[in-house]
Amino acid sequence: MGVILFVHGMGYSNDRDYWKEWAAPLQLELARQGLTLTEEQFGGVYYYDLVPGPYAGKIPTEDILQIQILGLKKKATEELSSLRSPFEKTNIVIGNFVDYLVDNFGDIFSYLYLSKTHQQVNERLYEAIDQYSEPVILLGYSLGTIVSLCALLENRSAANKIAHLLMLGSPLYWFVQGVANCVDLSLRPAVGRFTNLAGLLDIAWPQMVPKILTTLDNNIEYRISFNPIKGHTEYFSQKNSLKAISGEIIKGWF
Repeated sequence: MGVILFVHGMGYSNDRDYWKEWAAPLQLELARQGLTLTEEQFGGVYYYDLVPGPYAGKIPTEDILQIQILGLKKKATEELSSLRSPFEKTNIVIGNFVDYLVDNFGDIFSYLYLSKTHQQVNERLYEAIDQYSEPVILLGYSLGTIVSLCALLENRSAANKIAHLLMLGSPLYWFVQGVANCVDLSLRPAVGRFTNLAGLLDIAWPQMVPKILTTLDNNIEYRISFNPIKGHTEYFSQKNSLKAISGEIIKGWF
């Protein structure tokens, strides 16, 4: 027996059962490949309630939160400006991009730069892992890859309970400085197996992950869509992607 846990990405939702929409097609593909799991063997980690919701910087807030949002924007601007990216020569574009990211997805910056939020989100992951006595396969998606990586590098005991950590659509390249401020990226989380799955036209640029993390056991690249946005959002709905994810889960099944 084992369990598959999903860790969601950026954005906001009050649906704590978001993972069921991802689990259903994955369960079918796993069965097609010969691994039959019950609905009880799937679960999800929810932390949207611990981070800023959409447009957190544009709604009336207390002074302290406004200061935090401004600080997050400053950190984000510094981080993106330092990258060799399409935005590096255009400060206006960088500023607009940062405003969009922080106002709509402030969770990624609050997780990396606000220590209280960072610890609260990590604890949510640890609590979910501790619910199970059997081995856990952890599927981190988007920001969930960064949360999973940081949390498991910071807690070896929790990492030892993970049979397989799969990172899907990771935006690690874009936020490597922020992550490196939290954990040592030269270290390997103490998990049984460690895999990166990257859509080649994913706007998050997950194919850059192996250049940052040299301790991966496997890196799989494949095309999900010719649209970079869909290439990031269809990991759990596109057949080619479901096939790749299922194959890796089965390969590392205990």
